[in-house]
Amino acid sequence: MSYKYLKSSAVGSTLWVEIHNPHVNFLTLEILQELWHVLGAVERDDSVRVLVVTGGIEDTYIMHFSIPELQRILEENKKSPIARLARFPLGRAVLDGLITVNNLLMDRFPSLERANLLLARALGERMFTLLLWLQMQRLYRAVERSGKVTVAAINGNCNGGGSELSACFDFRFMVGDRGFAIGQPEVLVGIIPGGGGTQRWPRLIGKGRALGWMLTGAQLEAGEAREMGIVTDVFPAAEFTERVQAFCDLMARRPPVAVSAIKRAVHGGMDTFLSRGLTVELLESLRVFDTRDAERALWSYAGILEEEVDVPPEARVDAGELMRRMGDGSFTEPFEGR
Repeated sequence: MSYKYLKSSAVGSTLWVEIHNPHVNFLTLEILQELWHVLGAVERDDSVRVLVVTGGIEDTYIMHFSIPELQRILEENKKSPIARLARFPLGRAVLDGLITVNNLLMDRFPSLERANLLLARALGERMFTLLLWLQMQRLYRAVERSGKVTVAAINGNCNGGGSELSACFDFRFMVGDRGFAIGQPEVLVGIIPGGGGTQRWPRLIGKGRALGWMLTGAQLEAGEAREMGIVTDVFPAAEFTERVQAFCDLMARRPPVAVSAIKRAVHGGMDTFLSRGLTVELLESLRVFDTRDAERALWSYAGILEEEVDVPPEARVDAGELMRRMGDGSFTEPFEGR
């Protein structure tokens, strides 16, 4: 399928997706919809094990959300019954309950999610605010809940909705020697990070750091962002694509069933209390122990232990070296995903 704003290319088991919206990569509803379709295709494609989203415009990952589309929300809210309802405590309580239940049901039943998006698109001209927020939240949730390894390759400046999108990825890498910055500057124009930023960043970097960052609207260069935990690592511009791809190649060698199970356990546990989270973990453990990948890998590892570890000290392999061999995936055959 061809897209207006996205360009994709496969490198081994990694799919690179570039966002192209000249001149500075403003995020728009159309881009959200295209990314949504890409996520669905990636989930169905067993040949893709890692998804990378990066900027296709020089010096910019995502500038921030389209201001004309945000201005449209301003105008629509002046006459929207939903906005009027939200002005009153009882109305907010009603909306709180309806939206929370609907989000939980959409997480549980993908068919309901698709139906809600279709309805919102049908009403789009009359309820643009609803469509935009629903599409944004469901896309960001899809990235977060993807069974594949996901990487945000931040190769330029990144703000607002782009920063919030990056928070949904498993890993975030940033160019570190070009003075690029990442920020959540919404407070500077009188709004809040409304694409999940107020919820995801505190979970990722802690409440105090997240509050300080969002309340000041500060721009953080790559090194500062790494120190705060906002990005995973920082690479020089000349090596950026190569270094990100090397990491993706490593992740592609991880057993896909175990990858998706770990992600479900982590996200499922974060959304609930500890006892329930431990139950989620147990159920995912039972699932992965019932795979050929686990059986082959455990037997292979047992053989290595017998030959190289459970031996006299003078013949024993260094434990650190053994773990490094396991980490690069060379101790067993490629994982099949079953």
